[in-house]
Amino acid sequence: MDGLLLSSTVERTTDKRLRISWAKRAIPLKNSTFFNKAKHSEEWHQNIEATAGVLHPSHPKFPKAFLRNHTDVYLRKKGNINQADADIRFAILIESHQARDIAVAAAAHAMTAKSLRALLHAELNVAQGSYWGLDTWLQCLIAANDGNPASVTDLEAEWARSLLPYATHGARAAGSYLKGVSRALRKSKISNMSVLPEFSTLLMRAVADYSAQLEGFRLKCQWLAAHEAVFWMVELDKTTPMTSPDMLLLEHILDAQFPTWRLWANWRPDIHHIARLA
Repeated sequence: MDGLLLSSTVERTTDKRLRISWAKRAIPLKNSTFFNKAKHSEEWHQNIEATAGVLHPSHPKFPKAFLRNHTDVYLRKKGNINQADADIRFAILIESHQARDIAVAAAAHAMTAKSLRALLHAELNVAQGSYWGLDTWLQCLIAANDGNPASVTDLEAEWARSLLPYATHGARAAGSYLKGVSRALRKSKISNMSVLPEFSTLLMRAVADYSAQLEGFRLKCQWLAAHEAVFWMVELDKTTPMTSPDMLLLEHILDAQFPTWRLWANWRPDIHHIARLA
Protein backbone atom coordinates (compact mmCIF):
# COMPACT_ATOMS: atom_id res chain seq x y z
CA MET A 1 0.00 0.00 0.00
CA ASP A 2 2.82 2.39 0.94
CA GLY A 3 4.48 1.47 -2.35
CA LEU A 4 1.40 2.44 -4.31
CA LEU A 5 1.12 5.79 -2.51
CA LEU A 6 4.81 6.49 -3.07
CA SER A 7 4.50 5.62 -6.76
CA SER A 8 1.49 7.91 -7.17
CA THR A 9 3.28 10.76 -5.39
CA VAL A 10 6.36 10.37 -7.58
CA GLU A 11 4.24 10.38 -10.75
CA ARG A 12 2.41 13.56 -9.69
CA THR A 13 5.68 15.24 -8.77
CA THR A 14 7.27 14.24 -12.07
CA ASP A 15 4.23 15.44 -14.01
CA LYS A 16 4.30 18.76 -12.17
CA ARG A 17 7.99 19.19 -12.91
CA LEU A 18 7.35 18.50 -16.58
CA ARG A 19 4.61 21.12 -16.67
CA ILE A 20 6.84 23.65 -14.92
CA SER A 21 9.66 22.79 -17.29
CA TRP A 22 7.51 23.41 -20.37
CA ALA A 23 6.18 26.66 -18.89
CA LYS A 24 9.70 27.88 -18.22
CA ARG A 25 10.65 27.02 -21.77
CA ALA A 26 7.71 28.99 -23.15
CA ILE A 27 8.53 32.22 -21.31
CA PRO A 28 11.79 33.02 -23.16
CA LEU A 29 9.94 32.95 -26.51
CA LYS A 30 8.90 36.52 -25.86
CA ASN A 31 12.53 37.50 -26.01
CA SER A 32 13.43 35.31 -28.96
CA THR A 33 14.87 36.68 -32.18
CA PHE A 34 11.73 35.76 -34.09
CA PHE A 35 9.50 37.63 -31.66
CA ASN A 36 11.72 40.70 -31.77
CA LYS A 37 11.66 40.75 -35.56
CA ALA A 38 7.88 40.63 -35.60
CA LYS A 39 7.71 43.22 -32.84
CA HIS A 40 10.00 45.65 -34.66
CA SER A 41 7.97 45.36 -37.86
CA GLU A 42 4.68 45.80 -36.05
CA GLU A 43 6.00 48.85 -34.21
CA TRP A 44 7.14 50.35 -37.51
CA HIS A 45 3.69 49.85 -39.07
CA GLN A 46 1.92 51.33 -36.06
CA ASN A 47 4.28 54.27 -35.69
CA ILE A 48 4.18 55.46 -39.29
CA GLU A 49 0.41 55.06 -39.42
CA ALA A 50 -0.03 57.13 -36.26
CA THR A 51 2.45 59.77 -37.42
CA ALA A 52 0.92 60.26 -40.87
CA GLY A 53 -2.65 60.36 -39.61
CA VAL A 54 -4.94 61.41 -42.45
CA LEU A 55 -2.21 63.17 -44.46
CA HIS A 56 -0.59 61.89 -47.66
CA PRO A 57 2.69 62.77 -49.43
CA SER A 58 1.12 65.47 -51.62
CA HIS A 59 0.00 67.48 -48.58
CA PRO A 60 2.28 70.43 -47.70
CA LYS A 61 2.21 69.49 -44.00
CA PHE A 62 2.96 65.82 -44.54
CA PRO A 63 5.36 64.74 -41.72
CA LYS A 64 7.99 63.09 -43.92
CA ALA A 65 10.93 63.74 -41.58
CA PHE A 66 9.18 62.07 -38.64
CA LEU A 67 8.26 59.08 -40.81
CA ARG A 68 11.87 58.63 -41.90
CA ASN A 69 12.93 58.77 -38.29
CA HIS A 70 10.77 55.71 -37.54
CA THR A 71 12.63 53.86 -40.30
CA ASP A 72 16.00 54.91 -38.90
CA VAL A 73 14.96 53.63 -35.47
CA TYR A 74 13.85 50.36 -37.05
CA LEU A 75 17.26 49.96 -38.72
CA ARG A 76 19.12 50.62 -35.48
CA LYS A 77 17.09 47.94 -33.76
CA LYS A 78 17.91 45.49 -36.53
CA GLY A 79 21.61 46.05 -36.01
CA ASN A 80 24.20 45.47 -38.70
CA ILE A 81 22.30 44.50 -41.88
CA ASN A 82 23.54 45.04 -45.42
CA GLN A 83 21.76 47.08 -48.07
CA ALA A 84 20.45 44.05 -49.95
CA ASP A 85 18.83 42.76 -46.77
CA ALA A 86 17.40 46.20 -46.02
CA ASP A 87 15.87 46.41 -49.50
CA ILE A 88 14.16 43.06 -49.04
CA ARG A 89 12.88 43.94 -45.57
CA PHE A 90 11.47 47.29 -46.65
CA ALA A 91 9.92 45.85 -49.79
CA ILE A 92 8.01 43.41 -47.58
CA LEU A 93 7.05 46.15 -45.13
CA ILE A 94 5.82 48.46 -47.90
CA GLU A 95 3.79 45.77 -49.64
CA SER A 96 2.18 44.68 -46.37
CA HIS A 97 1.26 48.19 -45.25
CA GLN A 98 -2.31 49.18 -46.04
CA ALA A 99 -1.46 52.80 -46.89
CA ARG A 100 1.38 52.02 -49.27
CA ASP A 101 2.20 55.66 -50.01
CA ILE A 102 2.84 56.27 -46.31
CA ALA A 103 5.18 53.27 -46.19
CA VAL A 104 7.07 54.47 -49.28
CA ALA A 105 7.46 57.92 -47.73
CA ALA A 106 8.89 56.35 -44.58
CA ALA A 107 11.29 53.90 -46.23
CA ALA A 108 12.32 55.43 -49.57
CA HIS A 109 15.49 57.04 -48.23
CA ALA A 110 16.70 53.72 -46.82
CA MET A 111 16.37 51.74 -50.08
CA THR A 112 18.35 51.62 -53.29
CA ALA A 113 16.71 53.42 -56.19
CA LYS A 114 16.50 50.21 -58.22
CA SER A 115 14.72 48.24 -55.50
CA LEU A 116 12.31 51.06 -54.77
CA ARG A 117 11.53 51.58 -58.44
CA ALA A 118 10.67 47.90 -58.83
CA LEU A 119 7.80 48.43 -56.39
CA LEU A 120 6.34 51.32 -58.37
CA HIS A 121 5.42 49.77 -61.71
CA ALA A 122 1.99 50.99 -62.78
CA GLU A 123 0.92 47.53 -63.92
CA LEU A 124 1.49 46.21 -60.40
CA ASN A 125 -0.25 49.07 -58.60
CA VAL A 126 -3.20 50.17 -60.74
CA ALA A 127 -5.98 47.65 -61.32
CA GLN A 128 -7.06 46.83 -64.85
CA GLY A 129 -10.43 48.25 -65.84
CA SER A 130 -11.41 49.84 -62.54
CA TYR A 131 -8.19 51.85 -61.99
CA TRP A 132 -8.28 51.07 -58.30
CA GLY A 133 -5.01 52.17 -56.73
CA LEU A 134 -4.29 55.02 -59.16
CA ASP A 135 -4.39 57.74 -56.50
CA THR A 136 -2.19 55.73 -54.13
CA TRP A 137 0.29 55.02 -56.93
CA LEU A 138 0.54 58.73 -57.72
CA GLN A 139 1.13 59.48 -54.04
CA CYS A 140 3.84 56.80 -53.98
CA LEU A 141 5.64 58.51 -56.86
CA ILE A 142 5.57 61.81 -55.00
CA ALA A 143 6.89 60.16 -51.84
CA ALA A 144 9.63 58.25 -53.68
CA ASN A 145 10.84 61.34 -55.51
CA ASP A 146 11.06 63.26 -52.26
CA GLY A 147 12.85 60.53 -50.32
CA ASN A 148 14.92 58.98 -53.10
CA PRO A 149 15.11 61.27 -56.18
CA ALA A 150 17.12 58.71 -58.14
CA SER A 151 14.12 56.36 -58.15
CA VAL A 152 11.53 58.78 -59.56
CA THR A 153 12.29 61.83 -61.68
CA ASP A 154 11.10 65.34 -60.91
CA LEU A 155 8.99 65.26 -64.07
CA GLU A 156 7.25 62.08 -62.93
CA ALA A 157 6.54 63.64 -59.54
CA GLU A 158 5.22 66.76 -61.25
CA TRP A 159 2.88 64.65 -63.35
CA ALA A 160 1.77 62.71 -60.30
CA ARG A 161 0.74 65.93 -58.59
CA SER A 162 -0.99 67.18 -61.74
CA LEU A 163 -2.99 63.98 -62.18
CA LEU A 164 -4.10 63.51 -58.58
CA PRO A 165 -7.31 65.56 -59.07
CA TYR A 166 -8.24 63.23 -61.95
CA ALA A 167 -7.47 59.97 -60.18
CA THR A 168 -10.66 58.04 -59.62
CA HIS A 169 -11.94 54.51 -60.12
CA GLY A 170 -14.92 52.94 -61.77
CA ALA A 171 -16.73 53.75 -65.01
CA ARG A 172 -15.38 57.28 -65.39
CA ALA A 173 -11.78 56.52 -64.49
CA ALA A 174 -10.37 56.17 -68.02
CA GLY A 175 -11.95 59.38 -69.30
CA SER A 176 -10.88 61.27 -66.20
CA TYR A 177 -7.29 60.09 -66.61
CA LEU A 178 -7.27 61.19 -70.26
CA LYS A 179 -8.56 64.60 -69.28
CA GLY A 180 -5.76 64.94 -66.74
CA VAL A 181 -3.13 63.78 -69.23
CA SER A 182 -4.38 66.31 -71.79
CA ARG A 183 -3.81 69.15 -69.35
CA ALA A 184 -0.50 67.74 -68.09
CA LEU A 185 0.85 67.50 -71.65
CA ARG A 186 0.02 71.12 -72.38
CA LYS A 187 1.69 72.17 -69.16
CA SER A 188 4.88 70.09 -69.42
CA LYS A 189 5.40 70.55 -73.19
CA ILE A 190 7.23 67.28 -73.82
CA SER A 191 7.83 65.88 -77.31
CA ASN A 192 7.10 62.21 -76.51
CA MET A 193 6.04 59.93 -73.68
CA SER A 194 9.30 57.98 -73.49
CA VAL A 195 10.37 60.13 -70.55
CA LEU A 196 7.25 59.01 -68.69
CA PRO A 197 7.06 55.26 -69.39
CA GLU A 198 4.69 54.34 -66.54
CA PHE A 199 2.29 57.14 -67.40
CA SER A 200 2.49 56.09 -71.04
CA THR A 201 1.50 52.53 -70.10
CA LEU A 202 -1.56 53.81 -68.28
CA LEU A 203 -2.33 56.21 -71.12
CA MET A 204 -2.48 53.45 -73.71
CA ARG A 205 -4.68 51.43 -71.39
CA ALA A 206 -6.98 54.40 -70.77
CA VAL A 207 -7.38 55.16 -74.49
CA ALA A 208 -8.36 51.54 -75.18
CA ASP A 209 -10.76 51.43 -72.23
CA TYR A 210 -12.32 54.78 -73.09
CA SER A 211 -12.89 53.95 -76.76
CA ALA A 212 -14.41 50.59 -75.80
CA GLN A 213 -16.68 52.29 -73.29
CA LEU A 214 -17.98 54.79 -75.86
CA GLU A 215 -18.53 52.04 -78.40
CA GLY A 216 -20.52 50.14 -75.79
CA PHE A 217 -22.70 53.19 -75.15
CA ARG A 218 -23.30 53.54 -78.89
CA LEU A 219 -24.28 49.92 -79.39
CA LYS A 220 -26.65 50.02 -76.42
CA CYS A 221 -28.03 53.46 -77.38
CA GLN A 222 -27.07 54.82 -73.97
CA TRP A 223 -26.81 58.37 -75.24
CA LEU A 224 -27.08 60.18 -71.92
CA ALA A 225 -24.22 58.16 -70.49
CA ALA A 226 -22.23 58.74 -73.67
CA HIS A 227 -22.78 62.49 -73.49
CA GLU A 228 -21.61 62.60 -69.88
CA ALA A 229 -18.52 60.58 -70.81
CA VAL A 230 -17.45 62.81 -73.72
CA PHE A 231 -18.38 66.21 -72.34
CA TRP A 232 -14.79 66.97 -71.25
CA MET A 233 -13.60 66.59 -74.85
CA VAL A 234 -14.88 70.07 -75.71
CA GLU A 235 -11.50 71.37 -74.52
CA LEU A 236 -9.60 69.33 -77.13
CA ASP A 237 -8.47 70.96 -80.35
CA LYS A 238 -10.54 69.32 -83.07
CA THR A 239 -8.39 70.84 -85.83
CA THR A 240 -5.02 69.56 -84.56
CA PRO A 241 -3.03 68.01 -87.45
CA MET A 242 -2.21 64.32 -87.22
CA THR A 243 1.53 64.83 -87.75
CA SER A 244 3.77 64.50 -84.70
CA PRO A 245 4.72 67.95 -83.35
CA ASP A 246 7.60 69.16 -81.21
CA MET A 247 5.09 69.41 -78.37
CA LEU A 248 3.06 66.25 -77.87
CA LEU A 249 -0.67 66.67 -77.27
CA LEU A 250 -3.32 64.15 -76.31
CA GLU A 251 -4.98 64.84 -79.66
CA HIS A 252 -2.00 63.28 -81.47
CA ILE A 253 -2.18 60.15 -79.34
CA LEU A 254 -5.93 59.86 -79.90
CA ASP A 255 -5.43 60.25 -83.65
CA ALA A 256 -3.17 57.21 -83.60
CA GLN A 257 -5.05 55.05 -81.10
CA PHE A 258 -8.69 56.20 -81.30
CA PRO A 259 -9.35 57.73 -84.77
CA THR A 260 -13.08 58.33 -84.21
CA TRP A 261 -12.51 60.59 -81.21
CA ARG A 262 -13.21 63.70 -83.30
CA LEU A 263 -16.74 62.48 -84.04
CA TRP A 264 -17.42 62.22 -80.33
CA ALA A 265 -15.74 65.54 -79.57
CA ASN A 266 -17.92 67.33 -82.15
CA TRP A 267 -21.12 65.59 -81.07
CA ARG A 268 -23.67 68.10 -79.81
CA PRO A 269 -26.90 66.20 -79.13
CA ASP A 270 -30.23 67.63 -78.06
CA ILE A 271 -30.06 66.74 -74.37
CA HIS A 272 -33.81 66.92 -73.86
CA HIS A 273 -34.39 64.64 -76.82
CA ILE A 274 -31.95 61.93 -75.74
CA ALA A 275 -33.28 62.21 -72.18
CA ARG A 276 -36.73 61.29 -73.46
CA LEU A 277 -35.25 58.33 -75.31
CA ALA A 278 -33.47 57.04 -72.21
